[in-house]
Amino acid sequence: MDPIIHFEEIDSTNNYLKENCSSLAHGTIVTADRQTAGRGRFNRRWISQDGGLYFSVLIKPQQTDSWPNFTQLMGLSLCRAIEKLFPNTYLKWPNDVLADGKKLCGILSEGVLSGGRLEGMVIGTGVNVGQKAMPDVGQPATSLYMLGVRVDKSALMQDIMNYFWQDYPAVETHGFAAICEPYKKRFPFIGKQISVKNGEKPLSGTVQDVSSRGTLFLATADGPTEIYIGDLIV
Repeated sequence: MDPIIHFEEIDSTNNYLKENCSSLAHGTIVTADRQTAGRGRFNRRWISQDGGLYFSVLIKPQQTDSWPNFTQLMGLSLCRAIEKLFPNTYLKWPNDVLADGKKLCGILSEGVLSGGRLEGMVIGTGVNVGQKAMPDVGQPATSLYMLGVRVDKSALMQDIMNYFWQDYPAVETHGFAAICEPYKKRFPFIGKQISVKNGEKPLSGTVQDVSSRGTLFLATADGPTEIYIGDLIV
């Protein structure tokens, strides 16, 4: 079993693993009942209410080429675990998990540098489990409780991590190609008109595919475009 460190309250489970990376083993998990300084992608605040599942895992891959794809592996692992509880669960590229059209999970991955090289990677996850109401987070959000699902947080985390470690060796060796097909099976936006925002003016087009590298292919008015990072707006 992965070593687990639990806090009732902490600033950020990601911060703890980053600050203690050198002394902690690969696979260490930090959980918290509450985070006072939780963050999402693009440094957005993650509101960590009571009832949510908040955890981060430290990984130290031997090969670095596929590091960005471990975040997508976590998204897929979340989706696989939750779809058993609520079938209308799916992925929004690159790694958000939606249920009933609303955001249910968020992921923030951060690299840990030491001496100019990557020493480790921290993958932080927030799952809305037991909240009875969701605040405005800039987009519609929901919780498993609001969807009528009751689940033990520890059991859910264990199921998520079982899926994660199941595919971890293949992703470390082969990158996103190892999970491309099960990922695309849970990504219902191929052929749909969407916009992608990455801090600049949104780019609009039709989703053509998710590549074997985990990037998004978009057919735009200016021709085919490959997207490496951004927020999908649907």
